[in-house]
Amino acid sequence: MRSMRKSKTSFAWFICAVLIAGLLAGCSSNKGSSASSEPAATGSASTSPSESAAASPQAPSTEPITFDMYVNFSWYALNWSDPAAKSITEKTGITLNITKPVSDDNQKINIMLSNRELPDFVLLDKSDPALQRMIDGEMLYSLDELIDQYAPEMRNVLPEEALTNYKSADGKTYKLVSFIEGKQYQESARKYNALIGSNQTSWSIRKDYWEEIGKPDIGTQDAFIAALEQIQALHKDKIGFYTSASGIPNAKHLTEVVTLGTSAMLGVQGLVKEGDTLKSGLRSAEYQNVIQFLNKLAIKGLLTKDSYIDSKDISTQKMNNGDVISYVWTIGDGTKVPADNPNTSYVVMAPFPSYKQVRDGSGWTAIAIPKTNKNPERAIQFLSFLSSQEGHKLTKWGVEGETYVDAAQGPHYRMVDGKATYLPEYWAEKQKDWSGVAEKNGLSEYWLTANSTWWNEPEWDASDPQFAEYNKLFADYVEYDPSIAGITLDSSTPIGIVEKKIIDLYSGYYSKMIFAKDESTAMSLYAEFIEKADKLGLADVEQAWTDIYKAKNANR
Repeated sequence: MRSMRKSKTSFAWFICAVLIAGLLAGCSSNKGSSASSEPAATGSASTSPSESAAASPQAPSTEPITFDMYVNFSWYALNWSDPAAKSITEKTGITLNITKPVSDDNQKINIMLSNRELPDFVLLDKSDPALQRMIDGEMLYSLDELIDQYAPEMRNVLPEEALTNYKSADGKTYKLVSFIEGKQYQESARKYNALIGSNQTSWSIRKDYWEEIGKPDIGTQDAFIAALEQIQALHKDKIGFYTSASGIPNAKHLTEVVTLGTSAMLGVQGLVKEGDTLKSGLRSAEYQNVIQFLNKLAIKGLLTKDSYIDSKDISTQKMNNGDVISYVWTIGDGTKVPADNPNTSYVVMAPFPSYKQVRDGSGWTAIAIPKTNKNPERAIQFLSFLSSQEGHKLTKWGVEGETYVDAAQGPHYRMVDGKATYLPEYWAEKQKDWSGVAEKNGLSEYWLTANSTWWNEPEWDASDPQFAEYNKLFADYVEYDPSIAGITLDSSTPIGIVEKKIIDLYSGYYSKMIFAKDESTAMSLYAEFIEKADKLGLADVEQAWTDIYKAKNANR
């Protein structure tokens, strides 16, 4: 998912990912669909899909019809007026009237839900609480039922997880999630050296300094620390180990604070499975190792408090200036050229044996069809088309050909060994100005039903030597576990408030543990923190996680 990660970087600083949510208001006109009826103002359909439309013809209708779609992301830029949108309309007869909120505070969607006045489609973050409110309020069509009645071919093109991993308590699926990294994606990504992309978390070390001491082994914690000591003895004005973890006190969930800026290198996880229960990673041996490792660095003067107080701008400046010997970031930002020596660069380190990244692969956005939709038959057939390979050609791949003209006209890709592959000229232009190119052709922005495999394949190049090496180094340390997706607590609930109190307690302890005078003191402080966290209700938080975990996985 190199491209998808790249398009997200403006919304989530430092890894991760992160992401967003959505919806829509207003009614739209039906331009030529005599089979549809006016939407119900209550948000509940007066008839079932089978009662509202006759049996589907062999080929879906292409009569003109306009659907209203609310996208719950204020940053969403396109409006269905570009070449990609026009091509889709020509193929399906469907035009989208897209609206979005002014800000990402969910105010607009909450008003819609309160009034039970929803558009034809709602596109939002898959974990947005508004989705569950719509499901609980019986405002959405079951996608399983619509697919079986009007678009059975859709089951053949969707990732197998789409209709199995997102079931509600009643066993039905009400949201279609995009960018699922399921079985199909994982197999293809490994085949094309794309499982590891530019967003992969990593550590980097300054090449000239490392070479200066003879490039000793740095493949373990102890070897790495020994090398940093040698380098810092020669460059006393430099920070030995630098990360950017100033946001810990503002974390929304306990699962976000366990790495203390070490990313995946030491293998600590926010949630730990013990049988059929979930425990906090703060209790784990891996977390205790994080404390011991960082404390050792601090005692030796290799880690300073800068890592935990510097703002984003300051930390970026220090790395760009070459003020640090090593730093934690991502592969994409792991080879910076320090300003104080343009003849060298930082190099991405190989992972320690302890490196472990667990991805849930559960996707990003979700689209739903409210019962106010004016024509659910055409709606699900539209999503079926977008989910197909042909739909991906129009929404992401572009025009096939050999000689590039420009971003709007293409051609954008050619087939190489049976795989769509972007023309180098187009891909280079796209990489330089992602949003600018998207405005010209609309490609890569209509990800209503994006299949991660088909969406990303044009960008994948198995012969890329750099990413071939990165995949060789990191791929075996990546695991997928969709069962842990969406295990978060609502901060406004009593148990969510307990979690926040524990985060506040933690904010007063983690720096003391890291910068304790010795390991014994650090671990005593750790034990003290755990004892107080238990008194506040850490076990209750873990039970709440477990309850969510069991409920989410009951219908898989």
